[in-house]
Amino acid sequence: MTQEQLGALIGTDKTVISKLESGRTRLSQQRMMAIAASLGCGVAELLEPITVTSAPPDWGQDDASVEVAEVDIYGDRRGGFLAGHGGKPQSFREDETIAPWRFPASYLSAELQVRPAAVRIVEVRGDGMEPTLLPGDRVMVNLADQSPSPPGIFALWDGQGVVIKRLELIMGSHPPLVEIRSDNPHHRVYERAAADIDIIGRVVWVGRRL
Repeated sequence: MTQEQLGALIGTDKTVISKLESGRTRLSQQRMMAIAASLGCGVAELLEPITVTSAPPDWGQDDASVEVAEVDIYGDRRGGFLAGHGGKPQSFREDETIAPWRFPASYLSAELQVRPAAVRIVEVRGDGMEPTLLPGDRVMVNLADQSPSPPGIFALWDGQGVVIKRLELIMGSHPPLVEIRSDNPHHRVYERAAADIDIIGRVVWVGRRL
């Protein structure tokens, strides 16, 4: 496929495709999903896989710990997003830290494969993800992973408010569509255009009181 052909599929021209390939233009989440949908593949196939070369960690007392902030993504209008244009949020706004959490640094890097600076702890609200996630659970959200391919559980703004749902990119859809699903069967499944939602990040960890 030529640059001109790919550009036509995603609504742009070969000059933009050339700049994307050379790194002169940033590959946005929306454009990445459009390319994946047009090629009939997952977003993960467009990216280099993450490899972990470190040895399995020893969870000893000497392991350095790092702080991860628990934040409120629900408060204020637009559910924690700064207001943008056309009714769509402009960017994620973190409220003040509710509480600091500490994790072994090697657990975050080797086991969860996340960077401490890119994760936040968020409270689960509502029963939409029962029985997987319960109201009051705390989840760790990786702000650096905002692509619904491969599918997973994400915190997002779905056009109405901030929710935690299971997302999956609908392959072959043009423009790209995302299926938004609750694990609770009493909640309906719905779809949104990828351009109409804002994904905060992928859920990578859950903590629960027993």
